[in-house]
Amino acid sequence: MNPKIIHIDGAQIRVSPDNIMLLLGESRDDPDPYTLGLVKHMTGECTRLMEPRGGYVIEVADGPRPTTEFKVRGTTFRPGRIISKELWGADMFAFFAGTAGAGPEEFSRSLLEEGRYLEGYIADLVATAIVESVAEQIYGHIIEEACARGMKSTNHYSPGHCNWSVEDQQGLFTLFPPGFCGIGLSASSLMSPIKSVSGIVGIGRSVTYREYPCELCSMTGCSYRRTRDFSGRAR
Repeated sequence: MNPKIIHIDGAQIRVSPDNIMLLLGESRDDPDPYTLGLVKHMTGECTRLMEPRGGYVIEVADGPRPTTEFKVRGTTFRPGRIISKELWGADMFAFFAGTAGAGPEEFSRSLLEEGRYLEGYIADLVATAIVESVAEQIYGHIIEEACARGMKSTNHYSPGHCNWSVEDQQGLFTLFPPGFCGIGLSASSLMSPIKSVSGIVGIGRSVTYREYPCELCSMTGCSYRRTRDFSGRAR
């Protein structure tokens, strides 16, 4: 199937100041007014500079349903035990990619180079929140297409989470044309712009949506474990 580029509605980009403050170690009940002001200012600047883009492609696996690995177009994906369990029962897969654009990360970098470390760090957190919101919009489109096919969807999962090696992004991006949505991929599997996201959603009549299975994952430093996701939905 040909990849679809979808419209990312900038007005629907969700950045929760409460979640950013939580990641900064601030109390939601008694936030520091100065820090909260910085968060709101950086949110405004980053959303002004963002160029959100995204899309996805739906593919059928080569051969049987996945166990801990499966093939698509001859490329082997190894998402690992945890994610493979969540994808069990999928009849097809939606592979997606999205980005906040280069603007927010360049803004954050410039602040850090100027020695404005707190502002630069907050801008980086906001940029991450933006790309997570982009991913949520892409996911919404995938859900709609799955429903139109009379199917259900799993949660969405990305290389680098739940012990899924980021090296699988090399195979994932072979499913898209070069420079899809303005995203490049280095030999070390680093996306450019950095504030970009890729991943997979299982689609089928017998799949199940589940919240992220943090209790099964060993990634103790993951932001999903410490707080809600950046769009404000409980994980």
